[in-house]
Amino acid sequence: MLTFFSKNNYDLHNMQEGSEDFTMVKDLGTPGADRTNIDINQIGFMKNAPKTFVVKSRGISDDFSVYDKDNKVVYSGKLSAETDAPYAGIKVRRGDFSDLNEEGFYYIRVSNGDESYPFCIGNEEYHNLLKDVLKMLTRQRCGMELDHYIAGDVAHPACHTSKARIYGTDEFKDVSGGWHDAGDYGRYVVAGATAVADLLMAYEDFESLWLDDGVGIPESGNDIPDILDEAKYELDWMLKMQDEVSGGVYHKVTCRDFPGFVMPQYETDELVLSPISNTASAAFAAVMAKASIIYDKYDKVFSETALIAAKRAFDYALKNRYDGGFCNPTDIVTGEYGDANAEDEIYWAAVELYKATSNLNYVNYIKDLCGKGMQGLGWSDVGTYANISYMSLPDDKKDVSIVSKIEEQFKYAFSYRLQYALADGYRSVLGGDYIWGSNMLACNCARQLLIADRYNSDPNYKRIAYEQISYILGQNANNISFVTGYGSNYSSNPHHRPYVATGFLVPGMVVGGPNGGIQDECIASKNPDALPALAYLDDTDSYSTNEIAIYWNTPFLYLLSSYMVEYK
Repeated sequence: MLTFFSKNNYDLHNMQEGSEDFTMVKDLGTPGADRTNIDINQIGFMKNAPKTFVVKSRGISDDFSVYDKDNKVVYSGKLSAETDAPYAGIKVRRGDFSDLNEEGFYYIRVSNGDESYPFCIGNEEYHNLLKDVLKMLTRQRCGMELDHYIAGDVAHPACHTSKARIYGTDEFKDVSGGWHDAGDYGRYVVAGATAVADLLMAYEDFESLWLDDGVGIPESGNDIPDILDEAKYELDWMLKMQDEVSGGVYHKVTCRDFPGFVMPQYETDELVLSPISNTASAAFAAVMAKASIIYDKYDKVFSETALIAAKRAFDYALKNRYDGGFCNPTDIVTGEYGDANAEDEIYWAAVELYKATSNLNYVNYIKDLCGKGMQGLGWSDVGTYANISYMSLPDDKKDVSIVSKIEEQFKYAFSYRLQYALADGYRSVLGGDYIWGSNMLACNCARQLLIADRYNSDPNYKRIAYEQISYILGQNANNISFVTGYGSNYSSNPHHRPYVATGFLVPGMVVGGPNGGIQDECIASKNPDALPALAYLDDTDSYSTNEIAIYWNTPFLYLLSSYMVEYK
């Protein structure tokens, strides 16, 4: 087990820092060798998976070698010709050693003596990583005590348990529970809905991987897969966010402003329920309808409750669909998650409700909306969730005209992302779209390429999709793993209040990544002229590049799950 990849070894890993094995692996290679010019997946590779790396160095020969833990050459190969990494402003060369599949610890050396960080070939560390990526959500739980076994030094008593004021009234409502959304302690329905959907899709598509009931969350051992237990913690909170009278769903619950860098139990300002929104109501309807199917064999009462709630929220969204999007009240400055168009959420909800009920009334809405080119797997654009779900219906429940429109999108709509990747030495699907949360976009584009792979004969779709895992884990121009605690050089100073308050780095959190918009004061002062792919700072104050979020972890979880099943 490769625990030099994680420095938070309280009980997450078996090999302890300071041990003989740790030192042996950590010090692989030549002392003092430059490791910044070889960019590689710092975790490593599944045995049967493709294995690549990128070299920034110029003036080197074509040769590279792979060394084992005994510093013996076990593989030799040739680098590619120079190719552009346009959004990093450099030329790079690529190496491929996919034929090497013996388990072990390795590093790469090129002709000028530069070496890579050490990495492994094997499957076990991916299982460790996947568990921590899921347990990031557990460690973001609100409204319950988290003990040291679960949360390490960010353990805390139950937080945010007081009732929330319904904005503009003297009424209060219990909305305890759910996940803290990001580096702050707000809880947002549209973000939570897509995060839950990602978990449910991972369970549906890779059930054999996710039958595990021993991940190490509070519900482990209850004969329900832990991924479903974790999703249900958020779903139970979302049910509380529904208005009992109208069926609409409150957009978010936060204080009026962000707190300081304190632990969650010390954010004690008044909680406020921001007004009901159409996007929250429709996204809620979609994920509740989806959950009603999946949880039916585990908890029929919850399944029935979720379906009733979904129907009511959908009806609300339909009645109010043209009333505009959510905007923050003037005295609330926490994350807005504004979205003026609820049509894609309504489309998604109609598909999930049709799937759950077989009620043909929902088909009318599906027919009306499916041809409008709706795509996306983010909190704002959710059309791809709807399309995927519709295509999973039994043939006798599908309309040929709807299928044709969706297939056309799946076949051609994502091909430009493939072209972006093939023109970039890092094989990034982002093109110039280094936006706030670019790591989420990279994972979601990879998921879309996996869909496109089903409708195209080009093997590059799947291969490029999985290259994004390597991008996240270190094969990027910043030479850093964007997952906390994983890699030899990983993001260590996230914009995450529990980290700042305690100094304890929760492992398995995906940070936002490069953001060419230069959208916070920290990066604007320290790196204002950064090219898009390099516009990243591992700095707590760089919230636009180094914050964490639940819906950045869940796309990565889905992509990891696909990769692990593909190359098991």
